[in-house]
Amino acid sequence: MITSDMLNAITFFKNNLADHFIIYFIPLYILGGRPVAIISAQLLGFKILLILPVVVLLDTLQIPFFFHLYGTISNRLFVQKLQERRKQKEKRLRNSKFFHWVQLFGTPGVVVVTMLPLKGCGMWSGVLLSKMLGLPKKTAYLLLITGSVLGCVIVFVLGEAVLQFGTLFLNT
Repeated sequence: MITSDMLNAITFFKNNLADHFIIYFIPLYILGGRPVAIISAQLLGFKILLILPVVVLLDTLQIPFFFHLYGTISNRLFVQKLQERRKQKEKRLRNSKFFHWVQLFGTPGVVVVTMLPLKGCGMWSGVLLSKMLGLPKKTAYLLLITGSVLGCVIVFVLGEAVLQFGTLFLNT
């Protein structure tokens, strides 16, 4: 999942900006998403009590943008292209077996889609699913933030397991 460009970005940020957590973390979050940002912060020794609130805040800041993007109709060319892209993504999502499986979950499916550290999951897809299910915004926000917190915990646990496994290998 992590490409060589992402590894180069992580190395650059680690060498140049590791002392300034926010300056280091936000670009990694934007470039690589939640998993890359959390695992790289773990590699630098940051603890979940610092990482979790920052990631949940960054995830939460995306929700109104995506709701606005999905709910707005405009004649501007840029917005038309975004809507075209959204419609293509929505069509792919509707036709996927994964979506049908998650849609059977209904409301908890929004949490599942939001928390999974997989390509095609996350806040964008969680908001899209909540719009497709016709959930009220208050309910959707609660589900999306819950998915964000659970997703952070999952990635953090996986990162800790990788670090422990690496330490075990290096010490033998």
